[in-house]
Amino acid sequence: MSDIDYYEVKHLKLSTGEEVLAEIIEETDYDLVVKRALRLQTDIDNDRTRYHSFRPFMTYQDDPEIYSLIKTLHVVAITFPAPAMLKQYQASIEEVERVREEMEEETTEQLEKIMKQMEDNVKDNTDLRDSDGTNILPFPTVH
Repeated sequence: MSDIDYYEVKHLKLSTGEEVLAEIIEETDYDLVVKRALRLQTDIDNDRTRYHSFRPFMTYQDDPEIYSLIKTLHVVAITFPAPAMLKQYQASIEEVERVREEMEEETTEQLEKIMKQMEDNVKDNTDLRDSDGTNILPFPTVH
């Protein structure tokens, strides 16, 4: 897991009402270049208890090396996050990166299994003729 630069993590309030925590990599007059952006989501339980959680700001943007642009026109406020929020942000980032790494490993294992099955099918089908249909290789279904 990669290191988080805590001095660059900022709490943003956007014109849409969304609140985002992200590492600001670069700031121009028009854009904020950010990574590891998580949206703060507030929910109310059945017993009227309010709780907060972090969600990805943009879907499938969980790789820490992927950067996003936020237009400064849509930023209403920027501040340093509270220490408790920063700890929760760190824990959420670590969880997002752990899950991403597990998914990558699982995908690699699935691809290796598929390649092995295809190699076995090719070896089993040495007589490839059109007339009896043996030239059709079965491919496993991948979801």
